[in-house]
Amino acid sequence: MEDSNTDKSAEENVKKLDTFANDQGYLISIRKDNNIFNGNVGQALVSVLYPGIIKGLYLNETQTECTTCIKGNIKYVSIKEKEDGTKEVKTFIIGERNPILVKTSPKIWHGYTPLANKEAVILHLIDKEYNPQEKATQRRDPFYFGDVWTVKDN
Repeated sequence: MEDSNTDKSAEENVKKLDTFANDQGYLISIRKDNNIFNGNVGQALVSVLYPGIIKGLYLNETQTECTTCIKGNIKYVSIKEKEDGTKEVKTFIIGERNPILVKTSPKIWHGYTPLANKEAVILHLIDKEYNPQEKATQRRDPFYFGDVWTVKDN
């Protein structure tokens, strides 16, 4: 299993977000001209994740999802199962100190957990509105691919 901590804006599925700060606070900009979904967003969701919780693993059959953390910090994991039986595991640290938007294509397992034992607020932008009758989302135990969640000492 390959594991890479990828947070470079050169990755085609990661966009560095513009941050503007002054004495009043800060603003993170997700612009429409970023061409996230060619200008079409089907649904925007905000979720709050409590400390110690792992949200995932999920695989969307048809939806493309963009995720960023707007308060706190998260470890985001994406896992691509390849035809030869191997897996490509990527991890991203997303949040206040690393404002990036991770775009996850259909058929990629993904999930996230808050860091530093603090609550995290997540923004999801999805290209198509979620329809629970379609059954287009699969779920697996967060540890199905092993422990990809524990923060590693460097």
